Amino acid sequence: MNAITPKHENNQPERNPKLPAVRQPVLATRLGRGRLGGSTVCDFLIQRGRRAGNPVMVADGDRRNPTLAGLYPPGGPGGASVPPSDELADMKDWITEQVGQMVVNRSSMVLDLGGGDRVLSDYGQDVPLADFCTVSGVICLPLYFAGPEKDDFDHIVAIRDAKYFAAPRSVLFLNENLVRAGRTTSGAFDETLGRPEIEEMVAGGAKLIFIPRLPCMAELRASGLGFYDAAANKPGKSGKPMDPVRQFMVKTWIERLESQFVETGIADWLP
Repeated sequence: MNAITPKHENNQPERNPKLPAVRQPVLATRLGRGRLGGSTVCDFLIQRGRRAGNPVMVADGDRRNPTLAGLYPPGGPGGASVPPSDELADMKDWITEQVGQMVVNRSSMVLDLGGGDRVLSDYGQDVPLADFCTVSGVICLPLYFAGPEKDDFDHIVAIRDAKYFAAPRSVLFLNENLVRAGRTTSGAFDETLGRPEIEEMVAGGAKLIFIPRLPCMAELRASGLGFYDAAANKPGKSGKPMDPVRQFMVKTWIERLESQFVETGIADWLP
């Protein structure tokens, strides 16, 4: 993997008064199958929180595809923490250390376990993490990700039904980037949105967010820029900013997400 380090995001930039302040630390944990946009959204939430002046730890437990560790190299300012191995005992000890540190520091954290739901399931037998967050004054926020395929949401339902990470609020991200050519976004997700489990999740405190398509994602990553810097005409690693059309794409992508965050009332839930 060719890791691109968004140095501009690691330096904890000045607070943007347009973004809401976080009143409590947030443990935002990615759940569900891999390659559904989870690492991209986690990266955006880290950038968003730090841009607002909020301390956000990065914990990348996806040993097979360590995207966040590539973007936020361990050991550097604001860098990611990674477990020493993918052995279950090491993973569980690492989660304990990271969650404990965030509570002591009163910092938010984005925890990406990739497809490591088994790890969290086993961990939940030792420590009911959502309950621990409640008594520690931390917002526990499961982040679920799905594309339009039936199996994507089936996996989320299985996690929910297992109840090893049950929390009073959660976010379900439906990724428009995974809609096949020739299908409309609304049509692609009709089957998922019509399932009774969606109603049950919403009734239980879940909010639905659509991840907009971003056709220039590959170019954005190649530039070494974060989302906000790309939209603000800042130069990338080549010394040049992205072209105006791609800048517009990124800016529109950010605005669509922010609009949904506000409309669904989750802006204050996020790191």
